[in-house]
This record gives sequence, C-alpha cells and structure tokens, in this order.
Amino acid sequence: MSRLPQTDYLKVVRCGEAKEKRLGLSYSWETHLRAFENGSKTEKYIPVEAFNTNTNIDFKDILKEGLIFECKIHDYDKVTDGVQCRWFARIQKVCGYRVLAQFIASDKKFWTNMLTAEIHNMPDADSKDPKMVEVAYVPPYHVAEEYENDLESFIRNALESEVYGQNTLAHNHDDKLNRLHDSRFHVDQRLELLNYTNSQEIRVARIQEIAGRRLSVVVCDEDSPVPLGEADRQTQSNESLYWIDEASFFIFPVGFAAVNGYKLSAKKDYIAHTKRIAADLKAGKTPKFLEEDVTFDDLPHEKVDEEAWKRVKVGQKFELIDPLDQKFQILHVASIISFCETDGYMIVGMDGPDQLDDSFPIHINNTFMFPVGYAERNGLKLADPPGFEGTFNWTDYLKEENAERMPLELFRTEPTQERLNMFQVGMRLEAADMCENQFICPATITGVHGRIINVNYDGWDEEFDELYDIDSHDILPIGWCELHGYRLQEPKREGY
Repeated sequence: MSRLPQTDYLKVVRCGEAKEKRLGLSYSWETHLRAFENGSKTEKYIPVEAFNTNTNIDFKDILKEGLIFECKIHDYDKVTDGVQCRWFARIQKVCGYRVLAQFIASDKKFWTNMLTAEIHNMPDADSKDPKMVEVAYVPPYHVAEEYENDLESFIRNALESEVYGQNTLAHNHDDKLNRLHDSRFHVDQRLELLNYTNSQEIRVARIQEIAGRRLSVVVCDEDSPVPLGEADRQTQSNESLYWIDEASFFIFPVGFAAVNGYKLSAKKDYIAHTKRIAADLKAGKTPKFLEEDVTFDDLPHEKVDEEAWKRVKVGQKFELIDPLDQKFQILHVASIISFCETDGYMIVGMDGPDQLDDSFPIHINNTFMFPVGYAERNGLKLADPPGFEGTFNWTDYLKEENAERMPLELFRTEPTQERLNMFQVGMRLEAADMCENQFICPATITGVHGRIINVNYDGWDEEFDELYDIDSHDILPIGWCELHGYRLQEPKREGY
C-alpha cells in the first residue's frame, strides 16, 4: 500500500448567498488543529452546541463524533474531466465547526468545515444522478489502487459493513445548507441605531453588508440632519465598518424612537413617517412600513412573562456589564430608571451623578444585566458607584438608597450545569471585539465566572480581556469566520 500523506486541511467551499470577502489575510486554525490531532493537551475547543444561535439555520445536531457523511474527494480532480468523485467519511473529532474525519475503509484523514458545500447527505449522488454520469463513488486513490481488480466488490462491501444503518446526515441537509446564508434583511434597508457616543440619541442607519447573522450598519449623509464626524465609528465617513449581530442591543426597528418618545436625529420626512407608525400602533392599527424599513417583526424578542414583568419596578437595582464602555472587565451598580412603551423595554443606567446622561434603552432579555451579588459570588469585580465613599456592600447600599434588588426570576433562566461545563479555561473560540466590533479575533477562555467567561484575545495582554455572557452573540465557534467569508484577525505578534 502506498505511503499516506499528511492529513489534508481542506478549505471551506461556501454555498448559496455567501460571499468571498476580507479573506486575504484571514487567520487559519490549521496549526492549532494539527497540534490537537497530534495529542496536544493544550488544544481545547468550545463545542458549537454550547453557544447561543450563531447561524441562520441550526446545524448543532450534525457535529457529533461517529456521524457518517458523503463528501467530495480530491484525489482525482486532475483526471476525471468534470466528473465529481465522492466517498464516505466518519467524524472522529469535533472542534467548533471544524471536524477531523476519516474516509471509510481507509486510513486517510482530513480536516474540513462541516458546513462546506462539499459535504452531502446520503445517498446524495445516487439519488440525484442515478446513472452516475456527473458523480461517481470512488474511495481514496491509495485504496482504489490496492483493490483495482475488484473495486466494485470493495465499494459494495464497504457500504454494507460500515455505512448502511449508521448515523448519517439528515435527508434535507443539502437543502438546509443552501439556505444557510439567506437573510431576512437586505442591503440598504434602514433601521434605528443607538448613538454609541451619546446614548440619549437614536439615529437612522442602513445595512451595508450581511454575513450570516452579522450586519454592517452605518449612519449615512442621506439620513442625517447634521454633518457627520469623521471620527464617528457608526458613520459612512469612517473607514471602519460597524458590525453587529442582528440581536444587538444597539439596533431597533423603524419607529422605535417615535413609539417610545426617545430623542431621534433624523430628517423631517423620516420623523413624520415614524410618527404615523407610532400613532397607528397606539390606535391598534397595522402600521404602514416602507419596503426599506426594518419592522418590529424583523427584530423579535423572546416573549416577556407578563406576570414577571408586573414585578419590575422603577428604582430596582442590579449589576451591569456596561455595553457602552470601552473596557468590558468589571460589573457596575445600576438601576431601572423608567419603562418604554415597547413591550419588555426599559431605560437603565449606572448609579452615580451621570446616571441619566449615560442611560440607555434595553430589552429585559439581554446579556448585560445580572442579579445583585453576582460579581461577589462569581469572583468578579464590582465597581463602586461614582462618588461612593467607604466600603461598598449591597445590604447597606440598598438600605441607604431605600431601594430593592431586581428579583431573581426577572433575569434570564440560568443555563444548565451541563451547558456551563462546556465552557472551560483554555478553550478556544472566535470573538468579536466589543470595543471595535468589526474585528473578530482568535481567542481563549482564561476565566469562568458562572455564566460569564473572561476572554483573552490571542497574543494580547490581559488588560484587553473582555467579559461575555455565554449567551452573547459576539462569541462564536471556531470555523465561523471561514464559513461566512469573514476575515478572522491574526493573533497579535510580540513587539507589534
């Protein structure tokens, strides 16, 4: 038998509406995955099932060891004259969206992204091309060479002994994969965006690019009543793109500001349009949105428990990761200031003299609010309110403020212990920098604090670490960037 080459590391082939963009200098996980394959004890990866939703269609059920799939085999690319050769493989190891697989009846292994267009449900080729004119089942070359005198019998025996009756991809896998990059949003659609430098203001923004669930949104001259500053990260005049997940707390549907009486920076025709929307909603009528509008139905939230919502009160206190901060390493003392007309929304702010100026609207189902005492129980730092003197403790502070804590049952349901255990120190992931959200970086968990993880960007000092709730849409499994054609940043090199 011929000597086997090094395990192949296959590039992802994107399907559907995916675009090739920003990949020229994109970082590859290949070195880490080869070390993992060779038994490195330091290489650990968060499983896809541990994360919150991060793709338009859920594929968590296919990332399982032992699953068998049909895939393109590249051994014959130069000699098949357009006929695609496929064989069967079994997943051996799973690392995010990347898997180490081994061809059936062969020693040959390869690394692939499980959502590449070259992987199919079974028997895909046989059902779509019964006469095998465009597709043929052929084992890896070194196996075909050994059994060339009776290859047909070898294939039949391999299928009967190792494939039939095993756990395989669902029959609709290819159809789901072709819809992976479909989006309910479209380029140039408009929405409302919280001004990150002035949280008292909402502006009109437009979608410029789409990558899966992530949207690049910018405030444009055509929608702004005032000149836009070049240093403003959210504007078209800035070279940096402003990328956020579709569930970001920064974005709202057209009409949100008008419905909730929030300050809106927009041109007169837009203001008039959204006032009509607000009036229709108040009157119980169906509002007339324009085709370019992102509607309330386009940005849904989990339904709020009405009985629980009745127990939410102005002045209740909680702990907060400030989503408008430039550092995301500590929690803050915060309070509910008022409520919005839109179900589930309230205005909150950190305690202190600038509370009203720094307040912002947020839905109760978010990844930034935590119960009183969370930081202390989970080994995190809680910042004293500005101007506070002495040693802070919640019991005394609540008495002094004549305030109550926000009840535990009003926060998101605590993750199961099984899921919490999927996040461990040393595990690798891809993470969107919350300070400069156009950057997604290779990262490692350096601390686990209940449902909050401390993430270090590979190569960067710990002073740049950020805290994420495990439900955050800004943390992603490895392989997400290559799957969506999005550039994964290089780790910082020493001296740079």
